Amino acid sequence: MKLNVILSCILAAGLTLAASAQDLRPARDRQTRKYGYQARDKSWVIEPRFDAARRFVDGFAEVELDGRKGLIDANGDWILQAEYDDIGKFDKNGLCELMVKEGRTKLRGVADQTGRIILPVDCRTVNIPRNGGFITAQREVREGELAGEWLWGVYGLDGREVYAPQFLSSPSFSDGTGIAKSALNGLTGVVDDAGGTLLPFDFLAVTRSGSGFRTLGTDFTQTVWDASLRRGESFHHPGAVIPYDPMDDPVRAAAWHNGAIGVPLHRNQVWFLEMRTSRSGYCRPLRLDWSFSNRFLRLEPFADEEHGTMEDPVSGRRYTLKALLYEPDGSLAGEASRWGWLEAECNEGVIYHAEDETRWLIMSDPNALDVPSFSLTMTGWRDLGHEDIYAGLGLRSAELEQLADVRRFAARRIEIIEGDNVGVTSYLPPELPLHQVRQAREAMAAPLFNYPFRMGEVVNCSVRTRSEGVEVELYENLVCAFDDRFQNPSYSMNGEEVIWWGPHNARTVRLALRRGTFSSDGIADDVHGTEASYLLVLEMYEEDGTWLRDLAVAQYADYAQDGIIVFERLGIALLTPEGNRTQRREQLSSGSWRRDARGEVVRTVKLPGAQRLPRTLSALEEAARPHFGARRSDFGGRHPDPEGSRIRPR
Repeated sequence: MKLNVILSCILAAGLTLAASAQDLRPARDRQTRKYGYQARDKSWVIEPRFDAARRFVDGFAEVELDGRKGLIDANGDWILQAEYDDIGKFDKNGLCELMVKEGRTKLRGVADQTGRIILPVDCRTVNIPRNGGFITAQREVREGELAGEWLWGVYGLDGREVYAPQFLSSPSFSDGTGIAKSALNGLTGVVDDAGGTLLPFDFLAVTRSGSGFRTLGTDFTQTVWDASLRRGESFHHPGAVIPYDPMDDPVRAAAWHNGAIGVPLHRNQVWFLEMRTSRSGYCRPLRLDWSFSNRFLRLEPFADEEHGTMEDPVSGRRYTLKALLYEPDGSLAGEASRWGWLEAECNEGVIYHAEDETRWLIMSDPNALDVPSFSLTMTGWRDLGHEDIYAGLGLRSAELEQLADVRRFAARRIEIIEGDNVGVTSYLPPELPLHQVRQAREAMAAPLFNYPFRMGEVVNCSVRTRSEGVEVELYENLVCAFDDRFQNPSYSMNGEEVIWWGPHNARTVRLALRRGTFSSDGIADDVHGTEASYLLVLEMYEEDGTWLRDLAVAQYADYAQDGIIVFERLGIALLTPEGNRTQRREQLSSGSWRRDARGEVVRTVKLPGAQRLPRTLSALEEAARPHFGARRSDFGGRHPDPEGSRIRPR
């Protein structure tokens, strides 16, 4: 009871002070040119001693002195000394934000109505809660492995430290729990309001789901957790793989996808090489348990003092290059070579020196010819040194130095997880109402939607508009851009992926129709009178005809002429049977080909007088119909080698 009386007295005194302050008005003294505050009778209540003054609000007034702002009460006493460049308004918790400029940098802090500094002015960003809870602030870490980084910490309304700066973003608290992202590994977990960890920082994403949570793991498994954080159902995304593991080793992290290192290598890319001369050899299949060609191989550097031939000049550790065999899901199947190094590189790929003193040719093309054996003349040969990791792995010292930083290493780890799984959501078949499926099947009666496009008939392209028509540059391979969006929990990633056409290059792509979300989304069906609007989908199928994944979705096709269907926004072109045969003939006769900076074959095709297609199904069918009568090209959709075939099948 006594405490309540005291609080009531303080509150009453505060209200009286605030009420009296509202009667004060800022005024300027003509002689001193300074500002003070006068009562209604224009008598000075607070003597003029400020360079600027504002009206009282809730019992406090902002004043300026020597270019800095401060806060006074109705008695003229300092609540906050004039030391700040900006002072925010007090919220209902009695807190305000302070700001000081240091050059181009703005630093912020928090104070209460008594003038007590809750958080010192050393924060880049401060979030003050509206309805209680916790203050979050981005501050510089002073010590430890994250020293020098600006990270987020969590603080009580009284300034007590709940979590020292350690998070990459401001944690979001609700009902005593918060979702936070660790700067140590870039992953997300769940913390409580007492400084504890409820779910470890092992997840790509965490979102609230009712009274519990949903998580997305680094293996792209979604899991439901109840209010007591008991694990419920889990769902693994088809197509997701266990990614390359950097193992907290900057050399391994830097080497990922550096040339042939860390790249999934398929059976048709890895060959036993028997050198015949210094620049030519005979290639035959590598005897590994490929398990019906579904496994893949990866070259990975490991610290190995016994077999290591490459030294890190900084750490002094010695490294070797192993060849590891993986299951399709990324789990380890075994070691194909316990040690080795890269001996040379050429236009066709790289030469790997394996532990049994054999040489392997690692071809750079994931869709290389699938033949029993072949002879090869290697061009652009260059010997590789393997005395140190810079020469042997093609690394740069600057990159290794950067990856010594904890945050940069965490960012690379996330990059590897996403990079090894880009396009994973394309493996989920769409869930469509049955009536929409029936409508789409009826609309796909034209030959265009029943033709299986093979490798070399679905390629990347770029379009140039000319006065006489359109020029289309057709590339040798197909690289698809993927924008993966997960719903529960919410997460997105994007990137590009070289499309692999299967162990025998026998996968196919079909053009399909799928209902759009809105009527104006895509191409209008003016053929069957349904008034439906469809999206054009490029779907990939296994060689046995089973659906595999979506590759790309377009709202409409831009051009369809001379057997070429162009999706300009996707950067993808479809070559019909007639288009493939025509372009092969033109290429041999006119030599309208070149190699780009990456050595990839590029064909330039002219479409004279080409006009953009109307966004109707009839226009697309009519433009494509004449080109599906010819038989498939005898060349099987493969691009020719402009320099003459150097690979001679045996």
